[in-house]
Amino acid sequence: MKWVSLSVWCPPAVQEAVVNFLVEQTKRGVQLEGEWVTAYCSEGEEVQVCLQQLTQYYRDLQQLHPNLPEIEVAQKVLPGEDWSETWKSFFKPLIIGKNIVVKPTWETYEPKPGQVVIEIDPGRAFGTGKHPSTALCLEIIELIVSESSRKKGDPVTSVLDVGTGSGILGIAAALLGARRVLGLDIDPQAIEVAEENLRRNGVEGIMSVSSTPLHRLDEIYDLVIANLTAPVINQMAASLSRCVSPKGWLVLSGILNEQMEEVVKSFQAHYFNMIESWSSEEWLAILLKRKGRA
Repeated sequence: MKWVSLSVWCPPAVQEAVVNFLVEQTKRGVQLEGEWVTAYCSEGEEVQVCLQQLTQYYRDLQQLHPNLPEIEVAQKVLPGEDWSETWKSFFKPLIIGKNIVVKPTWETYEPKPGQVVIEIDPGRAFGTGKHPSTALCLEIIELIVSESSRKKGDPVTSVLDVGTGSGILGIAAALLGARRVLGLDIDPQAIEVAEENLRRNGVEGIMSVSSTPLHRLDEIYDLVIANLTAPVINQMAASLSRCVSPKGWLVLSGILNEQMEEVVKSFQAHYFNMIESWSSEEWLAILLKRKGRA
């Protein structure tokens, strides 16, 4: 069987969306190199269908982003290797923050003292730690959950992960010391993948996943995380704010530099102040707290 690589040039505003699409379409991981996203298909019908679906999906994205240029895709027939397995070579153990290690199941890793190892297979749901928005969230979760467990005051024991995808952020919170974690996602495949990853990481007694719409949740949480996109985050501002406990934290990611001001304003209207922001490449993650709760 011959394999074909499809490399798509993706501006930051739509990169995460295209990554998600290609992962779901091919049922394989993808490779990120700057603004290029590369997926792998078998030659023939599979690559043709993938390219057709990708072109249509990109047209839909152009409706949401009028300034988005025309799609640019580079195709390449690959040598006679088994690329159904070779793509896995792009995913190695990844150290994030101080003590978080994200690794695929086929790689071995001997953790150092204090390190927390998360096993995540890049499969049918987004979230391997390689995207800057996910990595930023992991760093903040480590800071908030780990530090709160070591200090007197208000520990972070409950976490809500909105748009959980592979479950990586909620799993990190559970392994770092949270006692109750809920991951929400509207994609049935993401729910299935997240449940597999909960069992793989031994946190199914702490974390659960659900397709319950955010606005129907009654519980409040010490830490609420939303690694989505700025427009979606703005639309969900009221529901996200309502789920944060009076002394809780709110982490928002998947935001481009030029979108931060608008996002912050959306949550100021719900009595939140921005405490700090982190950046990686063009992406931002921001940490907020209710006014008067610094």
